[in-house]
Amino acid sequence: MGNGSAESAVSVEKLSENTEKAIKEFCRSEYCLIVAVENEINGLDTELAQLVESNANVNEKAEEALLNAQEAMLALEMSIGNIRERTKSSDEIVREMTRDIKQLDIAKRNLTSSITTLHHLHILLTGVDSLGTWVEKRDYSNIARQLPAILNVLQLFDGYKESEQIANLSARLDRLKTTLTLQLANDLKKSFQTGQLNDKVTEMCRVAAALEGNVKDNFCKWFIEQHLAEYVVLYADNEEGAWLDKIDERYKWYVRKLTDFERTGLSRVFPSDWDMGRRLTSEFCTVTRDVLYRMMTRRRQDLEWKLLGFAIQHTKMFETLLVKRFPNREGAVSFEKSIWSVFDSFLDVFLGAQERTLNDFLETCASKIKSGEERSTREATAHAIPFPSSADMFLLLKKVITESSKLSSEPDALLRDVVGVLRVCLRGYAQTCLTAFLPTVGGASAQQTSTLFSLIREEATHVPLTADQQFLTCCILATADWCAETSLQLQEKLAQRVPGVDVSQETEAFYGITNQSLNVLVQDVEASCEAALQSISKVNWSAVDGVGDESPFIGAIRSHLRNAIPMLRDMLSDRRKYFAHFCLKLATQLAHKFVGALFRCRAINTHGAEQLLLDTHALKTFLLNMPSIDSAISSKPPTAYVTSVNAALNKAEMILKVVMSSLDTVEDFVEQYTKLLPTSDVTEMQKVLEMKGVKRQDHPSIIHTFRQKMGDSTSVDTAMNPTTNSLTSRFVGGAMTNVGSASSMSEAFSAVVSMAADGLDSSSVSSSIDKLKRLEKLVKRTL
Repeated sequence: MGNGSAESAVSVEKLSENTEKAIKEFCRSEYCLIVAVENEINGLDTELAQLVESNANVNEKAEEALLNAQEAMLALEMSIGNIRERTKSSDEIVREMTRDIKQLDIAKRNLTSSITTLHHLHILLTGVDSLGTWVEKRDYSNIARQLPAILNVLQLFDGYKESEQIANLSARLDRLKTTLTLQLANDLKKSFQTGQLNDKVTEMCRVAAALEGNVKDNFCKWFIEQHLAEYVVLYADNEEGAWLDKIDERYKWYVRKLTDFERTGLSRVFPSDWDMGRRLTSEFCTVTRDVLYRMMTRRRQDLEWKLLGFAIQHTKMFETLLVKRFPNREGAVSFEKSIWSVFDSFLDVFLGAQERTLNDFLETCASKIKSGEERSTREATAHAIPFPSSADMFLLLKKVITESSKLSSEPDALLRDVVGVLRVCLRGYAQTCLTAFLPTVGGASAQQTSTLFSLIREEATHVPLTADQQFLTCCILATADWCAETSLQLQEKLAQRVPGVDVSQETEAFYGITNQSLNVLVQDVEASCEAALQSISKVNWSAVDGVGDESPFIGAIRSHLRNAIPMLRDMLSDRRKYFAHFCLKLATQLAHKFVGALFRCRAINTHGAEQLLLDTHALKTFLLNMPSIDSAISSKPPTAYVTSVNAALNKAEMILKVVMSSLDTVEDFVEQYTKLLPTSDVTEMQKVLEMKGVKRQDHPSIIHTFRQKMGDSTSVDTAMNPTTNSLTSRFVGGAMTNVGSASSMSEAFSAVVSMAADGLDSSSVSSSIDKLKRLEKLVKRTL
């Protein structure tokens, strides 16, 4: 304990010493800070005192500067006042100096105006006196030279008409002009009637031009009427020689008249600015245009295309001659289309003639195609070529367009009407020369009734096209394709002249014929395979006990296609895109028909399904290579083709795999079904169950499970009776609601038979046939 107390005492002492030292250091630092602050305060006091002293001096300087500025301002005001006084005195001096000058200027202007007015008055007085003398002496030379000046001077006194002297001069001058007008008109007519044409006549014309009013126009009208009087009589609209077949004679008459007018020097008698030759020609064109219009209107039934073309040709030649003789210039009459335009109102004669020509051409083409003269033969060419008449047609259309450009004074306006004629011709060629000669597969009624009976009797009735018919179909396709492309080019050319020209409907019609031709070829080849496809459902697939080579129907299909495809490929060698399209349509339809044939098979066992799966694979392999069958060059088919064939036949494989799947439990079967056929529906499932041979009483439970799996809301009653409900609803809704359309009824009836055949088993075929026969009779009565 003692040691502990001692250590505590020592530590307390050390703490006291440290605290004391700290207090001393703090006091020392505080003292230093106080000293520094006091020094800073002293410095600020000193600086403040200096500033106070300096500010006192500034106030004194500012007051001194202000006094100086005030003194300077007073001095400046005195200077400005002195300047203002001197300016006022200068203005007065200048004003006094210019006052006299202005008076002198006004006096000068008045004097000048008076002298000028007196001079003009002297000219007017002298001119009126002289004019009276010249009129009495018929001195037209002086009158022509002085009359314009006299009339101009008189206008200067318009503001002095109230003056008696000016009014008397004006009245006297008016009397002289009236006398001169009458005298001049008589002298001019007398000079031209007697043929006394000299320089005096030229002076008289100048006087006529100088006189106010219509003196000049009246004389020109009289002169022109005199020169055209003979023409009006010879070529009046009731004269036989005035008809269009002698239109060149009227133009020759005027050329002779104009030549005489210039050769005899008569044209030089008139002042050059009168341009009497152009005036005379303009009146001739006007008279001719009026006569031709009246004459063609009265004898419209006598107008013919060749006669109208003859008249237009000579009219254009005459106008070309006039344009060369009287070149166009600003303000002058132009002779371009001056007479030609009168024929525009009668060009419907041209349109009617072209319509008849084109119709005759189409009839001739149809006759040649029907007789075989227009058709190419396989011996002459290995591939299909367009009909020669198609090129002849477009050459004829080009000729019509060219002729229309030569006939109308407004060619673009006529071209709009011509386009309508061209479109009619294109449509007529497409219908009468192409579509009308397309062969039909199995005859006219094959697509309506033969298909029905072939389905009912399950036997083929196909009559294949001959090689010549196939070649003709390919030629029609090539012709339609060429016409469609040429129509597009024709539209582009026409649109350059007449915007908005459209022949797209005709182009689409030709492309539609190419599609129809392809359909004919596809139907023919497809129908040749129909018997093989029908034989699939005739096999008892429930009795197959093993898997062997491919079935005979595959070989039959392959044989038919090997015979048809290479030949068609050669025929369409110049239209490769259409051959590719043909293969695509044929393969797609065969694939879908194959799937339909599978649906008609009933009670397929496992070995039968495996055999069909093998056949499906063989068919798919063959179809994928079909475009290059027996071809020296093997090419890969287009992606679209491969995709389409695979899509159809892959579904067939999936259907067969479903048929092969186990039905131990409904849930497992439905699970496998939806996995293999994810886009299937109840109707398709019904067919698959029939293919599998599932009893009908087991269908509802399987379909119910399928509905629950797929979330289908269709009624269960429909699933339990799919054949009857589907047949009834589709027939009533699809066929009977289209009674007005024969094709719709036929298609609906075929669909009914197909669906009924799909839903019938072998035990009910005979009774169903009787019912379908009665249904057929009902449809025929309705049609």
